[in-house]
Amino acid sequence: MHGLQEMAATRTTFTVTPYRNEREAETCYWDGTAPFCAGACPPGYTERNRNTCGDGACCWTGYKVYCCK
Repeated sequence: MHGLQEMAATRTTFTVTPYRNEREAETCYWDGTAPFCAGACPPGYTERNRNTCGDGACCWTGYKVYCCK
C-alpha cells in the first residue's frame, strides 16, 4: 500500500471528551471599592483571597475580598 491507501488503512479515530474544571464553573467577583475598602462576601459565597488592590485600584484603608459561589 502506498500514499492514500496507506493513510486510509492507518487512520485513527479520536474521541474528544469535554473537560470541565469546577473552578471555572464558579461565579466569582472582587468586593470592596477603593480607596476606602470594606470588602465582604455575602451569605452563600466563600472568601478565596484578600488584598489591598484586588481587581485594580488599591485601597487606602481596608481590603478587597475575592468571593466565589
